[in-house]
Amino acid sequence: MADWSKEKIQKFVSNLKDLHTHEKLGQFYDDFAPQYDKAVKSFGYVGPSIAVKLLNKYVKSKDAWILDVAAGTGLVGEYLVDSGYTNIDAVDGSVASTEVARKKNIYKHLYVQWLGGDNKLNTNNEGYDALVCVGGFALNQLKSDVFPEFIRVVKPGGFIVINIRTNWLDREASYSDGKFERDMAQMETNRKWKLIEKYLDIQQEESVNQDSVTFIHQVC
Repeated sequence: MADWSKEKIQKFVSNLKDLHTHEKLGQFYDDFAPQYDKAVKSFGYVGPSIAVKLLNKYVKSKDAWILDVAAGTGLVGEYLVDSGYTNIDAVDGSVASTEVARKKNIYKHLYVQWLGGDNKLNTNNEGYDALVCVGGFALNQLKSDVFPEFIRVVKPGGFIVINIRTNWLDREASYSDGKFERDMAQMETNRKWKLIEKYLDIQQEESVNQDSVTFIHQVC
């Protein structure tokens, strides 16, 4: 999978529609982990760089504690380190992916767990200055029921950065017809967080649709 053609990428994406359980998703990403970094870098995956660039606007202290959710093999973590951040934790459900990430010596703590439903983050209340989630919201993956958990573990005044590809907003049933943003807005109505910035990135890459939107919320 090192040389990713448009057809291979489309096949990869199409596989996600059949992965309705954490067990199936875990097996998929465990199998994919050894090739993941090389594959996504082959088409210039921009989500991690966008999210960290935006985080830099709001979190100035390089000593801030940051939680990387759906960290996978640690691509976001690499950008965080390159930006000078030194206190980074991570959580992901794929054992093999977290082992790849662990070898990069990026994270202070790395938790292997799935989120959503009754699955809670294995971290204390208000333990982080910021949370970043890139690629975690996709077909059959994280749902908006994780928003309260994201908020729980971030300090009041801290920031939550979520990057999602725009095509998932139509293809994932739990996000479609504007539900994803309505659920975000409901959290704001409930005075849990406040939308600070919504950043739309349009890519001209023909091999894969990388258009994405990044939401930056500040915890109340």
